[in-house]
Amino acid sequence: MSKIKTTTITLLVILGILCIVFFINKTSEKPHIQKCPDEYGTTTAETTQYQIDFDKWTNNFYDSHHGATLSDWSKARYQFWIENGCTEAIQRYNEAKDGKADPVIMNEIKDNIQESIK
Repeated sequence: MSKIKTTTITLLVILGILCIVFFINKTSEKPHIQKCPDEYGTTTAETTQYQIDFDKWTNNFYDSHHGATLSDWSKARYQFWIENGCTEAIQRYNEAKDGKADPVIMNEIKDNIQESIK
């Protein structure tokens, strides 16, 4: 009788450990690997993937920072660029901030912003 009890207890412990491992693995969302904006290509598929990843990043930010402002988002995005070594994005940001950005690109950005808030 004790051999059956030992086997049953062993199986229950193994089952319990497997359930815990499964639960931890299932509930901990794997972080989406983000890339710097300049690591995406210029094909339609690559541009679409960038937009999808950007939307996911933005949604994750607002989901985990309830009540965040656009300014909070902007600071977090800049910090993302720093943490991930996005030197080209940082350079463009600094050029725009200093008024030295390419006017054609700045007009495209302004047009995109206006289009998205209509």
